[in-house]
Amino acid sequence: MGQFITPNQDIETSETPHEALNLPIYSGYKSAPHADQFVGQFRIFDAIVEQASSFDVPYEDQCSIDYYFDVIRTLRDLNGEYDRVVEVGVFMGGASVMLAGCSGRFDFDLDLIDIDAGYLQFSYERVRRTFPEATGRVRLYQGEVADYVRDVMLPDNSGDRSIIHHDGAHDFNQVVRDLSALSFVREKLHSIIAQDTHLRGNLDHMNFVDMALCAVFGTALTFVPIGKVYGEHDPCTHPNRYQGNYFRPGIAEGMVVPMGANAFQFPHSSAKFEEMFAAQGTKPMALSNVA
Repeated sequence: MGQFITPNQDIETSETPHEALNLPIYSGYKSAPHADQFVGQFRIFDAIVEQASSFDVPYEDQCSIDYYFDVIRTLRDLNGEYDRVVEVGVFMGGASVMLAGCSGRFDFDLDLIDIDAGYLQFSYERVRRTFPEATGRVRLYQGEVADYVRDVMLPDNSGDRSIIHHDGAHDFNQVVRDLSALSFVREKLHSIIAQDTHLRGNLDHMNFVDMALCAVFGTALTFVPIGKVYGEHDPCTHPNRYQGNYFRPGIAEGMVVPMGANAFQFPHSSAKFEEMFAAQGTKPMALSNVA
């Protein structure tokens, strides 16, 4: 079962909070230094990136700056149509800090979900140092999506609508599991934003986010592509030295899947949440997955 957790106050003055939390840094890639190509297109993005760049402790990002630009623009375009953004899989807070920077401007609350408390606490600390005014809108939930649906979304009678930003475990089975849990609160969903829809890797990782979306919503999936599209000869289209992951050329980094244009084809409409997500003695996949 999942639970809300509190931030780790012991790392508030640390110059290396990732070490205090035993979080590895692999490539050290940072997205903000690549923002020049988008600066000047709209001032909200400019302000968020400028402030996000002030975070000067060691970290790494997973997503391209193209992806963050498109996510911020999507939230702007949908402003007023949703009340909460739920981020599934925070890694080191790359998307978390961008979402937090949007929260006050577009008046939404932000829930961060991961099964790893360390990644949640690092992400919160990144938000706290970068957008301290947003911390009152941020909650940390340690658990998997099915836990969050059971504990938070199903009991909620507020009428609020959520955008789900899914960048958790990219394993096909786990993504199907996460999306299946969300099917039981479909009326509370505005959209699902999925990251790493272009990702592939070794068989033991089963990185098929795009295929999982089709498994749940059908092959006639309606979506808006977002993020970076890599060319055929880009080095990122070849397996990396960490997990053997690579990006498919010509395929968008992410998708915005609006619920108004899609319907859950799985699970069956007669399925019961309690039966599908009863304790099975299996360990959930880690939500933070290095691309």
